[in-house]
Amino acid sequence: MTFPLIKKTSQGNRLLIFLLLLLFGLIFSSVLGFFVSMINGGSPTDLRNLRIIQVLSQVVGFMMPAVVYAMLVQEKPWNYLGFNKIPLWSLLGIVAMFTIIPFLSMVTDWNNSISFPESMSAIEEQMRSLQASSEEVIKLLIGQGSLFSSLIIIAALAAISEELLFRSVIQQALIKIFRNAHLAIIMTAIIFSAFHLDFFGFFPRAILGLMLGYMFWMSGSIIPSMLMHFLNNAVIVMLYYLNTRGFTDIDVEHFGSTGNVLVIILSLIVTVAIFIFCNRFSERKNLKYKIKL
Repeated sequence: MTFPLIKKTSQGNRLLIFLLLLLFGLIFSSVLGFFVSMINGGSPTDLRNLRIIQVLSQVVGFMMPAVVYAMLVQEKPWNYLGFNKIPLWSLLGIVAMFTIIPFLSMVTDWNNSISFPESMSAIEEQMRSLQASSEEVIKLLIGQGSLFSSLIIIAALAAISEELLFRSVIQQALIKIFRNAHLAIIMTAIIFSAFHLDFFGFFPRAILGLMLGYMFWMSGSIIPSMLMHFLNNAVIVMLYYLNTRGFTDIDVEHFGSTGNVLVIILSLIVTVAIFIFCNRFSERKNLKYKIKL
């Protein structure tokens, strides 16, 4: 098969193609999930239906638009998506996912403690209800499912599909538009966090998005970002799994929290130092952005 499948597309047409593919993927995955629930019987909140809906959401809603888009308009779709050689130094990103925990936990606690003005109390209540519903879905999948299926659906599939959509496609598109990698990475992190529709987890998720975005930009490979994303999700899955099985009683929402200011500051400093160290080996900063949208 010769790529791109669509020849001589303008930048505006590429943007339109991507948006249409994303819209189609999100709608089609929702419709498929609804029909699957009807065929299987029971409600969409039944464990079996929840698993299928989650898989469809990740594969059809996120992964498919990214892959199809790359095949339609890019000469080397797999390289464009970031399936390139992994620089050994980029694996330090995995270490950074641990060193950031105290600082990220502090941001999480602060974000979750934000209170809206009394005039907006109804909106706050609705947002917290949405957050609680999302957490209940995760707890149900982990609590009633096997550890393996939870790691595949919640950690692995989410990491692969979301990194392909947000970092491989959206971030590279924004780099082309803004001609500024830092602005594009920040904007992508904001979009990534906003997509989860969780205001009370917005800021820590955006910070994770920054880490994933910079690692992809510096390494030129999407694999390190996928591994970092997987690790973050897998830790949450493991903690919830151990809790529901009675092995531990760890407070997952406040995991890694500490009142020691020095530890929090060191957490941020060490994490930033890791990325500065990685950037010294990066050749991406010397590239002129010729990435096609």
